[in-house]
Amino acid sequence: MHLKNDGLTVGELSITIAALIIIGFIWTNLSKEKGDQEVSMFINNSNEISHANKHSA
Repeated sequence: MHLKNDGLTVGELSITIAALIIIGFIWTNLSKEKGDQEVSMFINNSNEISHANKHSA
């Protein structure tokens, strides 16, 4: 008896979809944390600039 293997089984497909969803969540959280760091760095830099301008005026 020859079996055809034409595609993924339900289990393999479910594992693949679950892995893609988990990778998507990790990617989103990492990029969100990076964006938050960039915003906080911008806020800190602008605070330092405004403090420097007040002292020199």
